[in-house]
Amino acid sequence: MNYYEALEGYIGRTVEVFLANQVYIGELQEVEECYFTLQTSDTYYYGPSMTVTVIADSVQFVRVLAA
Repeated sequence: MNYYEALEGYIGRTVEVFLANQVYIGELQEVEECYFTLQTSDTYYYGPSMTVTVIADSVQFVRVLAA
């Protein structure tokens, strides 16, 4: 099992994605071999949610939050 196969089991769950200089928190929507997408909400303002595409090679680590 590789990285993206492991993440596929968590689609629909809330995850924290840590990059070198940024953190995204959101619901894991889609996982592909080179990237994955999250549905995030703006934590500072009550703006609309947005879809964030994360390149897998830029990720430091992913934490799956408890349900």
